[in-house]
Amino acid sequence: MEKDIKKINLGKNINLTLIRAEKFKSNLVSIYIQRLLDKEEATKNALLPTIITSGCEKYPSLRETSNKLDDLYGSSMIGDVSKRGERQVISFKIISTNEKYLDEKIFTDVIEFFNEVLNKPLVVDGGFNKEYLDIEKTNLKDRIQAKINDKGRYALERTFEEMCKGERFSISEIGYEEDLDKISPRDLYEHYKHIIKTSPIDIVVEGDFDENEVVDIISKNFTFEREEIIEIPREEYKANIEKVKVIEEKMDITQGKLVMGYRTNVDFRDEDKYYPLVVGCNVLGGGPHSKMFVNIREKESLCYYIYSSVEKYKGILFVSSGIEVQNYEKTVELVKKQLESIKSGEISIDEIENSKSALINSMKSLSDSIGGMSDFYFAQGMSKTNSTIEDIIQNIDKVKSEDIVKAFESIELDTVYFLRN
Repeated sequence: MEKDIKKINLGKNINLTLIRAEKFKSNLVSIYIQRLLDKEEATKNALLPTIITSGCEKYPSLRETSNKLDDLYGSSMIGDVSKRGERQVISFKIISTNEKYLDEKIFTDVIEFFNEVLNKPLVVDGGFNKEYLDIEKTNLKDRIQAKINDKGRYALERTFEEMCKGERFSISEIGYEEDLDKISPRDLYEHYKHIIKTSPIDIVVEGDFDENEVVDIISKNFTFEREEIIEIPREEYKANIEKVKVIEEKMDITQGKLVMGYRTNVDFRDEDKYYPLVVGCNVLGGGPHSKMFVNIREKESLCYYIYSSVEKYKGILFVSSGIEVQNYEKTVELVKKQLESIKSGEISIDEIENSKSALINSMKSLSDSIGGMSDFYFAQGMSKTNSTIEDIIQNIDKVKSEDIVKAFESIELDTVYFLRN
């Protein structure tokens, strides 16, 4: 697979990654713009993906944009915003039919159109179109308010807010309702110009294509204006815990949501500890084979669901569960007990092998549909690890029980959050 991945520096802190994948009948071009999570600009950044894709100078309405995409053999385009550690990543993606299946070459037209959208947005009186911006503000407000509808996700976000108070990781990647009214069309346009000029930009192309042709087309047709590029420091993954935070919130719900946040104090770049941590987390709560599923859900019938996961960049391991209110204390104690059993080396061969198998299958599945590899290799470049899928599979495969014990030594409980009726 490594021979099918090529990285090229286009200069001005614009990196191009080419991922050759012959099995797809489409080509995907993704643009990733990195910002440091900042409360002052998070809401502005969250508005940008949809305002930019709603119309540009040459195609000033959604209808005209949609018609042009139809002309490009039914191409489609989306914009989104996500959080990766303490970075807010604004992404734009366009997917088009592979030229091998068409009677004409369209990739140049696709890139020219994509450049029009990104670098020549619709500007009215020195700012974005107010009518469009008002629509996108309403849509974002609805999205922010809708977070509370998914109680499990809401509980998780509240845990991170409390656990990482004063740290950038506590900032929401979709911004804040109270900031929307402060954002004017001119402010947002000036902000967009600023981030295009100063942010690290990654372009990733995934599909079946001629490498030299693609490099030439992208180099000639993307016209990002650049200035001095911001440095984005890596996250602090260590924390001193003086006292475990216990937070209880009430809401009109039928099922309590418990989240327990642990600081692992493990650096994701330390392969000798990070991969054992990931395997150990799967042993703890990665599926039907895991300790928490077997001992808390099946044997004790204490929860509707329970799982654990690692937030790679901040080194946070969290446990999330849906429980009856009266089962809160017993569930908390049993979660602690399962984690302690891993720390003391009570890990069976089956638990390790099932966990490895689940993680390796998950890594292999990244190449099953277009887009998975793009996100993966962008993240590897962003974190400066540059591991391949094969590298990660090998690192997972060699994990032993004693490696997990060593990785779990530094894990400490930081926050217990309970959402109840």
